[in-house]
Formats: sequence, C-alpha cells, structure tokens
Amino acid sequence: MKNSKTCYLPSFFVNSVPKSGTHLLKNLLQGMPNVSHNPKNEFYEGHSYQLKDHFYKLGCINPNEFGIGHVYYSHDWLHMLKRLNMKRIFITRDLRDVVVSYVYFILEKYPNHPLYNYLTNEVKSQKERYLAFINGVQTDEVKHPSILEHFTLYQGWLNDPDTLSITFEDLISSDRARLLTLAKIANYIWDGVDLPIPIDEMIERMEERMDGKYSLTFRSGKIGGWQDEFDEEVKDSFKKVAGDLLIKLKYENDYEW
Repeated sequence: MKNSKTCYLPSFFVNSVPKSGTHLLKNLLQGMPNVSHNPKNEFYEGHSYQLKDHFYKLGCINPNEFGIGHVYYSHDWLHMLKRLNMKRIFITRDLRDVVVSYVYFILEKYPNHPLYNYLTNEVKSQKERYLAFINGVQTDEVKHPSILEHFTLYQGWLNDPDTLSITFEDLISSDRARLLTLAKIANYIWDGVDLPIPIDEMIERMEERMDGKYSLTFRSGKIGGWQDEFDEEVKDSFKKVAGDLLIKLKYENDYEW
C-alpha cells in the first residue's frame, strides 16, 4: 500500500444520541490517513452554562483531529461550530435498538449512570427496564425523560442542511450501503482539501476497521435486536410514546410492527 502524503484536514465534530453507533463511526473515521480522536475532545449535553468551556475546547482541537459527543441541538452550539468552520456528522439509529443497547450498557458498564440504581434495585425484570426507559422515570430520587423527549433534545441536528446525517443501519445493513456511506463521509469531510490518498483507497482503509474489537462499548452491532427483546406490551408502549417518530425517521411505514 502506498504511503500517504501529508495533508492537513480541518478539525470536525461527530455527534449522536447515545448508543447510536458513535464508537463504531469513530473507529471508521480513524481509518483515514493521519486522522485521530483525542479522548480529551469529548463533549456532553451542551447546556448554556457549558458553552464557554465547550467553545474553548472546540477551538483547541488540532487539524487532523475530530471532536465527538452527545450534544443537544441548540442555535448556540451550531453557531460555535460555524464560527470555527467545523464540519459535523450526526449519526442516528432505530430508537428501539437504542433502548435495548442503552439498558444493557447501563447494567453492564455504566454503574454511575443516574438510572443504574433504579434499573437494578427498583425494577426486577428486563421488560420493566425497557418500559422505564421508553416511558421515562419521574420519582423523588430519579428523573429521566422518555425516549421521545430524549431524542427531541438532539433532533434539530437533522434539520441543519450543512450537517451530514447518517444512520447506524447505513454502516451495518450491507456491504454496498456501508461503502456508499463511507464514500459520502469521506467526500464530505475532505471536500475542498487535498486528498492524502485516492478516495477509493481511503474508503478501503476505513472499512478495514469494521470490527467490534476496536470499541469497548460495541456490544453486538445488531439491527432489529429489539425484536428479540420486546414483547407486545413493550411494543405497544413504544408505539404510544414514539410511534410517530419512528415513521417520521422512516424506520416504519405505519403502526403494524
């Protein structure tokens, strides 16, 4: 394989709803020559009191590096990225699979999550945990939004025409879909910048990193895993809370699932 020439890629930002494929995408992006992610360049929520610190941290991301996070949509955050001329990628996933992945993640790897004690002590079955995550939790000790309210915090990124939106399913469903998506990403990120290697070779290097071993949080990478986990009551609850959203996001055509 030929060596790549030195080219400087402006810093950019990768964003998602948690458990939507962020870590998989991060690893694929690091298949591009000289492109890397510094663990210090991670961002969460994006509340108004965080803006000053976040703007400073964004400005410190070096060329050939990218920031990554789970940042709610706001005009202020979008304005910061525009001021810094940072391109942005937003990755989404079927929210039913997000629920399953997030619950397993909290139970197995995230004991500091605000819902951990509730999911382990207050509810006793996996079904109850899914229902809690779908409907939200409002107790004196714990407050957590429904899956619809949670997604709505991020939804504005889908409406920004200059943000590249992709889905986890784009990267998993088939080799052809993945190659097309990787090409879309590479062309978007490197648009207006000298390429270090031909674009087809870059895509090949990215795809070589399509392996769960590169990510500590990559559990199974399944599409439609919710079908093995949800019974009719859980499905009905999801339809009631976020059925319209699934249709809007084109994961379903109607409520007959």
